[in-house]
Amino acid sequence: MAMPDDIAETSFPTVEEPYARSSLKKRCTLVFCLLMASIAYLGVRTHRPFFHDDAYITLRYANQWQSGNGPVWNPNERVEGYTSFLHLAVLAPLQKIGISPEVSARIVGLCSYLAIWITIVYYSYKTESNQIRRLTKMMILMGTIPTAFITIAWSLGGLETPLYMLLLMAATYLFTTFEHNQSMGKAVTVGLLLGLCTLTRPEAALFVAITLTTGLLSYKSRKISLCILLVFSVLYMPYFVWRWQYYGDIFPNTFYAKLGTPLGKRLQDGFYYLHTFLRSAPWTVVLALASWSYTLFKQADRRTISWKYMTAISLIATIYIVWTGGDHMPAYRFWAPLIPMYAWFIAHTWSSQADTATFRQWVLVPTVLIALSLSQFLVVEERMQNARRADPAAAIGKQVGSYISKNFPPQTVIATNSAGAVAYFAPDHYFIDMLGLNDRTIAKRHDFPIRTHWQQFPGHSKGDGQYVLSRHPNYIILGPAEGTVAHTANEKKVNIVWFLSDQEIAEAPSFVSNYELKTVPLSNTLIFSYYERKQATTHP
Repeated sequence: MAMPDDIAETSFPTVEEPYARSSLKKRCTLVFCLLMASIAYLGVRTHRPFFHDDAYITLRYANQWQSGNGPVWNPNERVEGYTSFLHLAVLAPLQKIGISPEVSARIVGLCSYLAIWITIVYYSYKTESNQIRRLTKMMILMGTIPTAFITIAWSLGGLETPLYMLLLMAATYLFTTFEHNQSMGKAVTVGLLLGLCTLTRPEAALFVAITLTTGLLSYKSRKISLCILLVFSVLYMPYFVWRWQYYGDIFPNTFYAKLGTPLGKRLQDGFYYLHTFLRSAPWTVVLALASWSYTLFKQADRRTISWKYMTAISLIATIYIVWTGGDHMPAYRFWAPLIPMYAWFIAHTWSSQADTATFRQWVLVPTVLIALSLSQFLVVEERMQNARRADPAAAIGKQVGSYISKNFPPQTVIATNSAGAVAYFAPDHYFIDMLGLNDRTIAKRHDFPIRTHWQQFPGHSKGDGQYVLSRHPNYIILGPAEGTVAHTANEKKVNIVWFLSDQEIAEAPSFVSNYELKTVPLSNTLIFSYYERKQATTHP
């Protein structure tokens, strides 16, 4: 239906000019918000089956903690195989009161997701006095952050990603308001949020450094940065001292497990990770770059301290992600914390144009965002598709772990590559993580060869077959969660799920003489293959 010319050409007023069509504006905003909520609901339903196997690693630590053993992988073995203490601290009490693991992790994820919506509304109303700019900013932020498939998928995926995204977004958004209103109360809040960020993901220290540097270089009052640093230190340093004393390492064990991959290989993987992200969801980044460039070349007065701050965060974080080699998981969890930064650039640029925009131009922005949000459901990129179905490692691992719990003697030692659901659903058994995420010896191995196709994925490069055999495990599960047969160890096929420990174990004479193959059908389509020690031993 054609829009009347008088409406189409009506300009929104400036701050001083009254706006005669406020009711129409409010109705349009309400319709947009309802459409965004509908898209979010569609996204939740689409990604509902997704729950990643690695989430069960944190859940096992939480289970051990609430059982009285402390935040450990195995009783009496202090190793930090998780990367989010805050997430762990929230999950442990939920499990203690009897909430199932998947539900407890999803409660945290969905609550964080809901809080992102609330934060957007709060931030939009606090940062703009002009109602038109306020609503424009809110609509742009809502149309880019909570409807991104990355945000939706990981709200259900079981990891700490949505919690981390929420805390970092709240901290950085609040810091951008210092340009107009500096107060010690806000500085305390920013310091608290940054501390919680670092308790959620250790790499948040990078954002802390950028924030403090920006404050020291840009604001006349150095008390602001000092206050942020003080609050951050009071919150984080006691935890750091405790975990250093408790686990004996400066960095989490996962850091050492992923360390050692040649720089050239890491950069190759990192750029591929960036490439696939841009291919799967390019519009957010494209709009952010367009908005950033527009401000750089056309809006010199908009190149504020906040603009420079967000530029530094986006650039340095991107370099860091590429340098680390990216991630093997679906749904691009490492890019999720940057989505709010990209959205900020878009909102920062186009909300300033709302005063002089015609009604038709103003409606165009949310219309484009709605269309782009809906377009993500038509994308068939592999990582996006993988976030729409159950994680095979988690689904199979749950069956295998349940079988182990019922049929293997308690306290026996099991070596496996799948340290998620398999280990969680067998809580009374000791596990050797042959990929090293939860094993200090394997994680700190330096002289490891690259022999398999699957070692190219971050966190899957290390192993130590001789070390595993020296611990005399009662059972060894080679390959994936359901296990595989040792005679395929040396086959030169890239489609065989083999890791370094597997090949080194299969080649060892002691393995051939001391272990025998067992196969058990767990369903009509699933065969559990494992190796049992001929002379069983128990954990010392």
